[in-house]
Amino acid sequence: MASPAQNSRQAGAAGLRVEIPEEEALQYGVQQEPPPSENGSSTSRRKSPGTIIREAASWIGLARTPRQQSAGSLAAAAAARPGSGRMSVNPLARAAADAKYATSVDRGDSGKDLGAGERTRVIYSDRRRQAAGAHDFVSNKVVTSKYNIVTFLPIFLFEMFSRVAYLYFLLQAGLSWWSVISPFSGYGSTAALVFVLAVAAVKAIWEDVKRHHEDNRMNTSITHRVEPDGSVVDIPWTEVRVGDVIQVRDEELFPADLMCLHSELPENVCYIKTTNLDGETNLKIRKPLDLKGLPANTLKEVMALQLTLTAEEANKNLSKFKGKVHIEDERLRDMPLSPGPAGQAQPAHSLDGPASVDIPVTMNEMLLRGCMLKNSKAIAGLVIYTGKETRIQMNAAKTPLKVGSFDHFMNLQIALVIAMQLAMCLFCAIANYIWIQQEGKKHYYLALNDYVQGNWSNAGAQIGLTFLTFWILLSYLVPISLFVTLEIVKFWQGFIFINFDRDLRDPKSREWARCRNSNLNEDLGKVEYIFSDKTGTLTSNEMQLRQIAVKGVAYGSTEVRLEENPDRTGLAALRLFDTRLYKAAAKVQHSASWSSLVTAGGSNSALMAHPTSYPNLDSAGSLGIADDAPPAGGASSTPGHRHDWDEGSTALGHHVVDFWTNICLCHSLILEDNPEGGPKLFQGPSPDEVALVDAARQMGFVFKERLQSSVVLDMLGQEVTYEVLNVMEYSSDRGCMSVVVRAPDGTIRLYCKGSDTKVLMKIRADTPAELLDNTNANLHYFAKQGLRTLVVGTKIIDDATYQSWDRRYQEAAASFSGRDEALDALGREIEDGLELIGVTAIEDKLQDGVPAAIQTLLDASIRVWMITGDKQETAVNIAVSCRLVTNPDDVMVLNVDDKAETAAADANAKLDAFLRHVIKMYDADTGAELGNGKQQSPVDVVATIPAEWQRAELAVDGPSLTVVLQDAAMTHKLAVLAAHCSGVVVSRSSPSQKAAIVKMMKRYEQWKAAGSRRGLRRWYAMHKRRLQGKMLSIGDGANDVAMLQTADVGVGIMGKEGRQAVNNSDYAIAQFRFLVPLLLVHGNLSYYRLARLIKYSFYKNITFAFVLFYYQFYNGFSGQALVDSITAAVFNVVFTSLPILLFSILDRPVKNLRALVRYPQLYDKRNSHSLTTLSFWKTGVLLGVVHGAVCFFIPYYSLATSGVHNVTDVYSLGKIAFVALLGTVTLEVALVARYWTWLFGTLTVLSYALVYPYLVIFPLAELGVGYYDPSNIGVSNEVLASATFWFVILVCYIITFGMRFAERTADWAFKPQDSFILSEKERKDGLMKDLSGPTRKRLTELGTVRQRSSSKSAAADPERGGELGEDELSSGEVPPLRAQYGSNSMQHWPNGEADGLEGRDSGGSNVGGDLPPLPPRGWEGLATRQTSVVRFASHARSASGTQYPLQR
Repeated sequence: MASPAQNSRQAGAAGLRVEIPEEEALQYGVQQEPPPSENGSSTSRRKSPGTIIREAASWIGLARTPRQQSAGSLAAAAAARPGSGRMSVNPLARAAADAKYATSVDRGDSGKDLGAGERTRVIYSDRRRQAAGAHDFVSNKVVTSKYNIVTFLPIFLFEMFSRVAYLYFLLQAGLSWWSVISPFSGYGSTAALVFVLAVAAVKAIWEDVKRHHEDNRMNTSITHRVEPDGSVVDIPWTEVRVGDVIQVRDEELFPADLMCLHSELPENVCYIKTTNLDGETNLKIRKPLDLKGLPANTLKEVMALQLTLTAEEANKNLSKFKGKVHIEDERLRDMPLSPGPAGQAQPAHSLDGPASVDIPVTMNEMLLRGCMLKNSKAIAGLVIYTGKETRIQMNAAKTPLKVGSFDHFMNLQIALVIAMQLAMCLFCAIANYIWIQQEGKKHYYLALNDYVQGNWSNAGAQIGLTFLTFWILLSYLVPISLFVTLEIVKFWQGFIFINFDRDLRDPKSREWARCRNSNLNEDLGKVEYIFSDKTGTLTSNEMQLRQIAVKGVAYGSTEVRLEENPDRTGLAALRLFDTRLYKAAAKVQHSASWSSLVTAGGSNSALMAHPTSYPNLDSAGSLGIADDAPPAGGASSTPGHRHDWDEGSTALGHHVVDFWTNICLCHSLILEDNPEGGPKLFQGPSPDEVALVDAARQMGFVFKERLQSSVVLDMLGQEVTYEVLNVMEYSSDRGCMSVVVRAPDGTIRLYCKGSDTKVLMKIRADTPAELLDNTNANLHYFAKQGLRTLVVGTKIIDDATYQSWDRRYQEAAASFSGRDEALDALGREIEDGLELIGVTAIEDKLQDGVPAAIQTLLDASIRVWMITGDKQETAVNIAVSCRLVTNPDDVMVLNVDDKAETAAADANAKLDAFLRHVIKMYDADTGAELGNGKQQSPVDVVATIPAEWQRAELAVDGPSLTVVLQDAAMTHKLAVLAAHCSGVVVSRSSPSQKAAIVKMMKRYEQWKAAGSRRGLRRWYAMHKRRLQGKMLSIGDGANDVAMLQTADVGVGIMGKEGRQAVNNSDYAIAQFRFLVPLLLVHGNLSYYRLARLIKYSFYKNITFAFVLFYYQFYNGFSGQALVDSITAAVFNVVFTSLPILLFSILDRPVKNLRALVRYPQLYDKRNSHSLTTLSFWKTGVLLGVVHGAVCFFIPYYSLATSGVHNVTDVYSLGKIAFVALLGTVTLEVALVARYWTWLFGTLTVLSYALVYPYLVIFPLAELGVGYYDPSNIGVSNEVLASATFWFVILVCYIITFGMRFAERTADWAFKPQDSFILSEKERKDGLMKDLSGPTRKRLTELGTVRQRSSSKSAAADPERGGELGEDELSSGEVPPLRAQYGSNSMQHWPNGEADGLEGRDSGGSNVGGDLPPLPPRGWEGLATRQTSVVRFASHARSASGTQYPLQR
């Protein structure tokens, strides 16, 4: 109890004291002056800056009494400032103080000159004033759909006819109605165009309806509006208006951009998750508006505030906000001063006039739409921006229009075909005029001397109008049916095969794959580059402790999974983790020194400084462990060599306590109740800390509770409480975190944990080299396994040193200028001289099957890059884990200081050095002597190295990349260097840099393809390169959107980082490993099917057009057609459409599509000729010209006048040529089909057989409607009854089919494609039997084959030489690939001949197994195959799938 004298002194002092409100002290880190001590020491009389300001204010009469705070706010202030005059050590209070300090720093710019020279908006919190204002703010309704009922037709038609092909067909249909020039009626071409547009319209409507559903789901979401009386009503998002006060609760999204006014957390802050905005999963801190002491503890008090906000107009800036709130309230006269950002006092209001205050608003008070409230109960915020004016909507980049490579290919080919059509039409028009002048007028019965409509006297008019006639006649050169078939096929491939492929369905989340842009299906089959994000894409963002090192010795194993054994806790878990740790800990726990060890916070200074955990027992006394050391008889009795290896080292036990005490104390985690029950959950900004503390808890070292200024631990059953004195948070510059604590026995210790590069610099200078070498070896060993490492250090601090340092630290924390720099310097000072304790090794858990997926993609000659915003060390570690980087020691690291003046020169020098290193590597690998040339620069030399050679590995960080990308020459060097690297890791990259990397490699590939060519040849080379290799980006966060949109194909991962990446992607999958079947199966099939669809569609139409063209040589080039317009239209729409449609949906190069994953080398399209300009004109055009000649000239020259049924007229000739033509093109699609099903076979036969009923029934139908058509009536009866007809068409079929059959057989026998070889082997032996060990493991990780049950015998295990039997699938189970992957029957392949390519890298070398050398262009066991026409014919005719391939 204080004495009267003390009370008197305190009362006297109180007369000159001005108290700072607790919230203000918390905001600026200002320490309150404690009451003067009894001895009146100088220390007790020291005054903080805030106190000095308040005292000065009191002398001039400005000071007011502190505002009355509620119990909750006082408790919050006490929590934030547990000790008078000290900076808080509680994580929540520290976070709140940091947010408020950040606001004070930003205040200088926030409201400065707002409104001068820029547009602003004024918003009132009073709803009546807001409604009375003349404001025209946008609605909160967001629309992403393209059409509505009114706009669909005009927008859709504009989009369709803006394409050259559809405009061409529209012109054709229009001209066909001009009877003067048209050889056909307008019905056929118009009906075909309408049908194509209708199919495209259905697809467009289908896709837009899904957008409408998404918009409706978002716009009808419920939020909560606060009424003027403080009540809350639920409203849909569309009813949110600017000026409303909205309440948002935990786990709810913010419906608009809000300014926070109130938070229910006692710390007066809130936590938000910005995943949908920036892709980051860690929580961000926001705080309510600083109301200068006005009460806002309830919603009613919030609504009583009279706020006027002047804010900047809507913009895209996600990091800055400029605004100013004006408050008029008489209660402000009783409020204290508010300190400014520079330490200057600012009046809370004007001394004259009404009581008011202007409060700047920064981004720290803003809650943006799309973010989610977390762990904050509820907040109330004023709506500032709505709808399309919100930040997230303004940053939503318009999805670029991506068109598949086959569409670009067809644009050029259609242009060339149209050019050919122009030439043919011009030739025919001129030939017609010449024929009329030279031959036609000789035939008097043609009356060509009389100039009438159709026979013009003017030569120009005659040639021009005849040209239009032939333009219509030969319009079949461009197949209109191709476009509708492409729409249907791509839709089916994407929305049926991909969306419902069970091999692409995540077994945990049950998410199906999503095809969002079926236009790019073929590009999935020709990817050469994959640019992948790391976190959430390659990794699951789940950290787990795998190993540790204590005093240079590694413990644990990557094979041990503590999380898979939750029932093992305490010493049992420690025993599972490592027996040596268990023995040491158990031994020390049962020793007499255990209690003193844990209450001291760890071992004594001598033992902690000892370089090993296995000291000589003769030195136990000097280390302070003599009482715990084993007796002489319990260990080796040889003097100088007594170690207790077998029974567990006592020193190791002490060091284990040092290690785990550090882990349990040095972190920023808080504990939360588990909603599902069970142990409390750890929450914090770092997933590494969560993993470490969680593992420590399982092994018996428990972070039990966090109080205001202390932490409670449970060390193997003994509870101890540590007072936390100081916390130095982690930052990227510091690279570590440290805490200073006072142990229960009064010992002051500093615990530090961070990156090896930072912490090892703080280690005691005289640390033995042996310990440093062993620790570096540990770090290297862990890094080779792809583990994330942190170094742990501890230091004992004497009390005098600590008091001196702490005084300076608290003064720095209370300062307004240079605060961060001063705190960092003091942190480095106290951290110097650490004792090295050990290393943690954390696995950033890869998603299932990622290493196998990357190996498979590399084997498919696809280059995989990792581009991440994470730090370089972590990125390289993950690259090692997923086998993207094989030797981290040999990685070329391009790091420069981007702030240095010599940054550009340093980067250029490093690039040149790396290029020379690549030259040396290539010379050593191949024996070439590229490095001997002195004339060329390194970049020019490396550019000559074949693209297939990729051996180097490169790592680049973001700041260095910024320097490189600013210079075109260095950018080119980097592209050349990276193109010859097997693994490239880009770290600390921004979203714009991710997109820039994709653009860089696109330009490089174009430059390389163009070479030294000039003019048209250069353009064609670049055009050809654009169609060949495609670039794919894959990511899961909003920071990956730019990269996804820049790449040719964007794939979004449906992970934990929101849906921004998915919403801006072309395809969405749940796991990275699903990229393998997406590319190797669906991409291969789409490429294979669509390439043949395009060639066949042109082939059948060109064949038809040339039959009409050849006839012109025998009718004076008059434009006479052999068939009527309806029959011509039916040819495309009915007779030839279904076979190629089913072919494009069902056909496949091999029956068992798992072979496409087993043999990834099949994916490489660099040497593929499936669809090139040459193959197109050979197969699609030239073949049509030849077959058209056969189908016309043989019937023409076979016309006979003998017999009962003569076939001598033009219409009979047309019928014979039409049937011959139809049979020829039908046999062609049957011949190229590699996978026959009963459906395909039936419809192919029917599509041809129906022509005969059509020829009979169609004339009768015309008579039935009263239309007499001389080209049909009675003609078919005579033709079908003629033996000449049947003989002629048989000869046509034999010639055309025989030619193609001989050509195909020669290809199979002498120039077999890889798929030919596999298909032949599949029929003989099967493709999925006798899997080798590496292949079996790879396919199992990918989910292509099921993992064998542990009950299987070793003899049946393929990894041990056994077979993969039919019993691999449980009875009655449907294989996951059966959906479009066919029958699950697997035939036996003896002697393991199936594995000729499996387990090899892209260069053909063996990986993971002793395999025979790879023969050129073939597989082991195929070199001796017997080519057989009979076997080929049997294969072509066989119904190889007894099960309908679409069955599920």
